[in-house]
Amino acid sequence: MVHNITQSPVVASVLGSWTDDAMDSDDSVARLAATLLVELLAYQFASPVQWIDTQDVLLNRLGVSRLVEVGASPVLSGMSAKTLKNQPRSSKRVDVLHVERDRDALYFIQQDVEVAERMISQPAQPEQQVQQAQPATVAVVEPVVPVAQSPASAAPLVDVPLQALDVVHTIVAHTTKRSLADVPPQKSIKTLMGGKSTLQNEIVGDLHKEFGSKVPDKAEDLSLHDLAAAIGTFGGNLGKHTQSHLARLFSNKMPGGISLSSSRSTLQSVYGLGPHRQDALLLVALTMEPASRLSGDAEAKAWLDSVAQAYAAKAGISYAAATTSAGSSGSQAGAPAISSAEMEKMQQKQHEHIRQQIQVLARYAGIDPREGARLAEDEKTRAAEMQAKLDGISAEFGDELIDGVQPRFDANKARHFESSWNWARQEAYELTQKAIVSCTAGSTTKSASADEAALQRLRNRSSPGLLQMLAGSLSILKAANDKALDPAIQVVSQLHDACSQSLAQSPVYRELSAPTGPQVDIGPDGTVLYAEVPRSDEPSFAAFVEHMRQPTAPGMPPHIHLKKRYESGSMSHSAELSSMYYEGLSEICGSGLSFAGKTALVTGCGRGSIGADIVSRLLSGGARVIVTTSSYGYKTSLFFGDMYRTHGAGGSELIVVPFNQASTSDIKQLVDFIYSKPGSAKGLGWDLDYVIPFAAVSDIGSFATNLSSRSELAQRVQLTNVLRLLGAIKDTKEQLGFNTRASLVVLPLSPNHGDFGGDGLYSECKLGLESAFNRWESESWQDYLSIAGAIIGWTRGT
Repeated sequence: MVHNITQSPVVASVLGSWTDDAMDSDDSVARLAATLLVELLAYQFASPVQWIDTQDVLLNRLGVSRLVEVGASPVLSGMSAKTLKNQPRSSKRVDVLHVERDRDALYFIQQDVEVAERMISQPAQPEQQVQQAQPATVAVVEPVVPVAQSPASAAPLVDVPLQALDVVHTIVAHTTKRSLADVPPQKSIKTLMGGKSTLQNEIVGDLHKEFGSKVPDKAEDLSLHDLAAAIGTFGGNLGKHTQSHLARLFSNKMPGGISLSSSRSTLQSVYGLGPHRQDALLLVALTMEPASRLSGDAEAKAWLDSVAQAYAAKAGISYAAATTSAGSSGSQAGAPAISSAEMEKMQQKQHEHIRQQIQVLARYAGIDPREGARLAEDEKTRAAEMQAKLDGISAEFGDELIDGVQPRFDANKARHFESSWNWARQEAYELTQKAIVSCTAGSTTKSASADEAALQRLRNRSSPGLLQMLAGSLSILKAANDKALDPAIQVVSQLHDACSQSLAQSPVYRELSAPTGPQVDIGPDGTVLYAEVPRSDEPSFAAFVEHMRQPTAPGMPPHIHLKKRYESGSMSHSAELSSMYYEGLSEICGSGLSFAGKTALVTGCGRGSIGADIVSRLLSGGARVIVTTSSYGYKTSLFFGDMYRTHGAGGSELIVVPFNQASTSDIKQLVDFIYSKPGSAKGLGWDLDYVIPFAAVSDIGSFATNLSSRSELAQRVQLTNVLRLLGAIKDTKEQLGFNTRASLVVLPLSPNHGDFGGDGLYSECKLGLESAFNRWESESWQDYLSIAGAIIGWTRGT
C-alpha cells in the first residue's frame, strides 16, 4: 500500500528483497516501521497542500460541527469561513473557531465574568437614574443643608460614537509602547513592526480579541486606516482586550482612591464628556500609562488632566468653562445661602461626633483603635532603618557592584543538546545532495571527494544508523545506472568508508583549519582595513607548530617556550616542559586528541570569545560540556545550538545554563546542579574533569586613584569568585568521595591567581606563556587559540 501511494524506490527495494522470515525479529519490524514512516512523511512533505479536498472531507464526508484552528493567526479558519459562506455544503451549522480569537468560546468562560468586565467599562450613571433602576431596600437619611447652587460642572459636549480607527490605533501604539503620534495611521502593521513577526502576530491576535470575526484576513498588510474601514461598525463600545488593559491600568498604576468608575464620573462632571467620548479618552490614557504607581490623588488628577488635554488636542475639541445650575428641589430654591467655611465647620463637627461614638463603642468592646496605627508606626520605623541600611550599602559598594551580583541561575532554563546522530545524518544528506547537484550541473572543476573537515566531523559522529543511511544512498545512486552520477557515488562511498573505519573509535579533536596572520591596509583616504589572511609559509597548523618550535637563534630557546621557576625565584627556559607542550600541539594537528568520557565546565564563552572556541574543540573530541552565560536568551540558545550541530561528536553533550559568576548564590546552585543526582533538584550527576573559568568583566582605564564599583565587580568575577567556584567544586568532590586530584583546572592567563597545586605547575605555565604573549602580542588571535587549546592537550592525564 505504501509503495502504491508513494512509488518510493526505497520501499520497492524492501519489497524486492522480501522473504518469508522478514518479520520474524523485533529488530526487523522496528526497521521496517521506521522506513515506512519516513517514506510516507517524505511523500507528504513533498506533495502540494490539498486544502480544498481536506475541507470537503471535513465538512461533507465527516460532517464536523466544530472546526478549531491552533496557530498564531486565523488563516485556515478564515478560509473555511469563506468556503462555508460562498459554497454552503449543508444546512448543518459549523462553528469555525480560532484558539486565540475565540478563546472564551473554546474554554467556556463563564458569562458572569464577561458581564463583570462590561460593567467595569460602563460610565457612572447619574444619581437619579441609579435610584430609579435599583429597588429601595434600605432608606438612608442624610442631613439636608440648604444651598443656593449645586457644585460647578462643565457644559456637556456632543457625544460622538467611538470609531474603529481609535481602537486600532491605540492597540498598535500600546503593544509597541509608542505614543499615538509615533504610529502613523497611513502605515501597515507589518511596516510599523519592521519585520518583527512575533510582535506583528501579537497585535493581530489582540485585534481579534477586541473585534472578533470582523478583523479581515491579512490584517497586517493593510494600513491602519484601511484596516479600520474593513472592520467597519462594531457597536461603538470597548472590547475585551481594551477593557482588561484599562482595568489593569487603574488597579496597578492609580492610588487606592482612584478607580475607573470614579474617573468616568470626573470626566463627565468636570470635562463634560459623554460615555463614548470617555471611551475614546481612556484609549488615549492607555498610551500614556505612568511608569509606576502614582503616589496620591493629586498626582492621579494631574495625570487624568494631562490625558484629557491630549485627547482634546487629538479630537480637536475644547472644554467649556464650569457652570452652575439652580437646585432641583423646589424647597431648596428659596433657601438662604451658606458659605463654604460654614459647611466645612459643620462637617468637622459631625465627623468629631462620629469619632467619639466609635471610641466609646471600642472601649466597651475592649478594642484598642490605635493598635493598627502603632503597628504601622513600628513598620514605618523598621522600613526607615532598612532603607538607611540599603542606602549605606549602595553608597559603599555602588550600583554597578550591587546590580552585578544579582543571581541568574535557573535549572529550569537549562538547554540540553545531545542529538549528534541526527545532525550527522543531516550533514551526510547535504553532502550527498551537493554532490548530486554538482553532477547534474556538469561541474567537473573539482575532484569528486569530500573536504577533510567534513570527513572528520562524520568520523566523530559515526553510528550504525548513519552507515545504513549512506549505504541506502549508495544503493539508490547505483540503481539509477547513470554515468553522470559516478562522482556523487564516489563521494558517498568515501563518506561510507570513512565512517565505517571509525565506527568503533572514540571521537578526536583535530585542528584542520589553516593558520592566519593579521593584515592591515591603509587606504588613500586614511581608512584602516584589517583582515586575517592565510600565512604563505605555513599552510597548516602542523607547519605552524614546527616553525614555532625552532630556536630564534643558535643556542636560544624556541619562539614559544615554557619556563621553570627555581628555588631562588628565578625563571629560565625548560626544555622538558616545552617539549611536552609541543608534543601536545603536534598531537592536536596529527592523530587528534580525544575527550571521550571527560566532563568540562566553561564559564564566559560568548560569541567570538576564546571560551567559545575551546567549547567547540571539546565537543568535537566527545566531551560533555556545561556552558554558562550571563546573556541567556533566544539568540544565545541559537548560537550554542548551531555550535553543537557543527562540532558535537558522538557521546558529546552540551548543557547551557544562565549564570552570573559574580553571584555567590549562583556558584552554589551551579555546583549543586552539576553534582546532584538526576531527579533530585534537577541535577546532572556529573563529575568535572576540567574547569575553565573564562567569565570576565571589562574594566578599562581603572587605576589606584579611580577604582570604581565596576572595578570591584571585575575583581569579584575574575578573582574572588574563581577561587570560590574552585573551592565549592573541591568541597563537593570530597563530600561525594570523588578524587579531587584528578580534576584539571585551567585558569585564565590574567590576572595572577597564585599557585594551584603543590608543584606550582600553574605558575610555571602562566609565566612562560605570558612571556611568549608579550613578545607575540601583534600576532593572530588564531595563534592564541591554538595555545589555549594545547594547554588541555599538554596537561591531559595529570
